[in-house]
Amino acid sequence: MAQTQRKPVYVLPEHHDILRRIAYEQRCNLSDVLDAVLENADWEVVEKKAKNKPLQRANERGSASNT
Repeated sequence: MAQTQRKPVYVLPEHHDILRRIAYEQRCNLSDVLDAVLENADWEVVEKKAKNKPLQRANERGSASNT
């Protein structure tokens, strides 16, 4: 079977547990569940949130050092 070109994805531990439970209930592999989630993600929303993260973190660091 040919290997797919998967990119590394970080999954939070609490999300990993949810994905693992879904895989168990559906009797499939965890990677199949993750593929389905990633296929159905609204990537425009993800991109907008990702662009704001560095600014949010900078603001958080700035406000934390001022207190």
